[in-house]
Amino acid sequence: MGLGDDMMFLGEAEHLHKETGKQIVPVYHNGWSPFFKNVEFLTRNKTAESVTLNARDTTQHSDYHVDYYVAGKESTLLGTRQVFRPYSPKPFRLRFSEKELDKIDKILLKYNINDEFVIINPDYKSSFFGKNKNWGFKKYQQLTDMLSKDIQVVRILPGGEYNEPPLKNATNIVCEGLRLSAGIYSKAKFGISYDGLLQHILAGFEVPCVVLQGGLISKVNMNYQKHIMIGYDHAQTPCGSMYDCPHCADANKNMTVEMVYKECEKLL
Repeated sequence: MGLGDDMMFLGEAEHLHKETGKQIVPVYHNGWSPFFKNVEFLTRNKTAESVTLNARDTTQHSDYHVDYYVAGKESTLLGTRQVFRPYSPKPFRLRFSEKELDKIDKILLKYNINDEFVIINPDYKSSFFGKNKNWGFKKYQQLTDMLSKDIQVVRILPGGEYNEPPLKNATNIVCEGLRLSAGIYSKAKFGISYDGLLQHILAGFEVPCVVLQGGLISKVNMNYQKHIMIGYDHAQTPCGSMYDCPHCADANKNMTVEMVYKECEKLL
């Protein structure tokens, strides 16, 4: 279960808390997510005043169960693919402490980030869907060159397994931890990213996002109302391929820089 899935869990947990008035105990395999910090309705302890709710990747018993966007997996000649079901995630607004908000403001000041900026994420996680979310760093650079004439472009350098160079004509910054990065995201005018964590964080702060979906998934399976989804109109979409997929490669070629910039113009 990834951090984007943590955000979807939090949206469901908040909805359940409001419906029941109970504290929510996550039924969760990966320990305590950093995004659970400061969430007033979460608890680790099952009591008469709490109920359990399943996270996406667990089949353990829980008091309440949500069918998230993955219905299961199937094997094909090329490899394993995920099978999706229609699912509308509920936006969740992360809770930041006063200390964190102060650090976020200092980062914005340190890097001379304007009141209005676009956050762009050219980095993709290859450990789950292979290269299927790789739109191409050169395309992100071309898009940055175009956008920078209209608005400040900000990119948070992720480090770790990601090793793409800094974007030219952008403000490339380093943050100490995911929560501070999320705080920077929340200040943006809008965002641009492949389907993933950024879109979930922005949705909670009602910040629009231009989301590249390629051929992996479709807005029928995953969509926030204020986001602009760019995908691939093809019979095999969504494919959910967990291997390097020729259909997804075609989808990424099909999504041009001009196509994405045109959608960004609506948000400038």
